[in-house]
Amino acid sequence: MKRGTQIIFILILIGALLGFFFWRKGRNKKSELAQTNLVEVKRGTIEVKVLATGTIKPYTRVEIRSPVNGRVERVEVEEGDRVKTGEILAWISSEDRIALLDAARSALETAQRSKDTNLLKEAKKAYEIAEKAYKPVPLTNSIAGEVISRACEPGQNVTTQNVLFVVSDRLVASVRVDEADIGKIQLGQEALITLDAFPDEPVPARVTKISREAQVISDVVVYEVMVEPSQVPPRWASGMTANVSFFVQKRENVLTLPNSALKERNGEKFAFVLNNNQPEMRKIETGLTDGKITEIREGLKEGDKVLVSSGPPTRIRTQEGERRIQQMMRRIPPPGGFR
Repeated sequence: MKRGTQIIFILILIGALLGFFFWRKGRNKKSELAQTNLVEVKRGTIEVKVLATGTIKPYTRVEIRSPVNGRVERVEVEEGDRVKTGEILAWISSEDRIALLDAARSALETAQRSKDTNLLKEAKKAYEIAEKAYKPVPLTNSIAGEVISRACEPGQNVTTQNVLFVVSDRLVASVRVDEADIGKIQLGQEALITLDAFPDEPVPARVTKISREAQVISDVVVYEVMVEPSQVPPRWASGMTANVSFFVQKRENVLTLPNSALKERNGEKFAFVLNNNQPEMRKIETGLTDGKITEIREGLKEGDKVLVSSGPPTRIRTQEGERRIQQMMRRIPPPGGFR
């Protein structure tokens, strides 16, 4: 091979290698830049909430039992009815009344079969006296509210131990709040109740009671909190699972940034802002956060483009960009602030 041909071949080979090198470098650069996203500083609302789970139950629950052993003669209300204080729910015949009436009724039936006029007349009179002497005992209600349970029917034998009705004044959400969050809960505080049974029907509510006695459940100290809805939906029922959001703090029309765009070192927070297509470190002052987005008080303005990457900012490996980031990282001051 002539010397000139060899030189041409070597030059072509070098050119091919250089082309492959720059192609590979450009591909890697695109791959690494693809790991980086830009987010814009926007105005929005941040709400800090405390979440708790519990059940729907009566605020006041009254069990109504029969005052005597006997038999249910008549029931006046149905489950779901609204009742007033002192309203009669049912009539109960005592065992003595039952025995007397059964005896009088048996005598009357015997007289009717005998067709003896005088005997029939006396039997009817005795039965009327028995009815007047021993009247059914009224079973009355002690609070105004809703009948949420009815466990009796006419003709049913009952004792003083049987719960025949349960009356509730109103339904509320009873939830357990961790001791780390109970200090954020106050009487009258706004909340939102959502039931598992009706997840698309949240109901505004307020805190009406905070227990001062702790419970230990699974080694966690919790406190019971009652949350009363502004209006109880008709489909709610005692025992349903309730999820309550307590509104602790709220900021409206503030600058916000996703937490993933925030960086911290030596107690200082900063972000990398895209300036002339190069990352520029900005020290920032933050405010309220809900765990996902954070209020930006100083250091950024609305519309700024901030870098968010899957790793630290040094993964943005443009030659100049990497050099600048490394220089900025070295200039991050120790505790005590920028000088």
